[in-house]
Amino acid sequence: MKYCVNFIFKDNKVLLLKRTLTNPFYPGIWTPVVGKIKTNERPKTAILRETKEETNLDLNNLFFVKNHNLNDDQYWIYKSKIIRYEISLNHENDHFDFFEKNNLPENLWIFFKTEINNI
Repeated sequence: MKYCVNFIFKDNKVLLLKRTLTNPFYPGIWTPVVGKIKTNERPKTAILRETKEETNLDLNNLFFVKNHNLNDDQYWIYKSKIIRYEISLNHENDHFDFFEKNNLPENLWIFFKTEINNI
């Protein structure tokens, strides 16, 4: 499977979203903006779409970090910065917060923790 990930930073803190308990994919965990890349969709287009769907943010400062293979999946990692924001969550998530790198939530995947600390 192909996924895109966006680590969104504000004042050196990373934006994470908490999945709803009714979300069929890993309910209740914290994640960055992440989603599947559709067939014939470019990774950059996918992450802009996912960011808009999950947060209602329009980004114009998206930077490609790297492509990463994990097990049988491929991840396109991006980062961006925001100064002002008005976040509106969709049905997949019920809470958001900004976290310092040294104070990330316990139930954030170790893969994401590692990538955040490497940025």
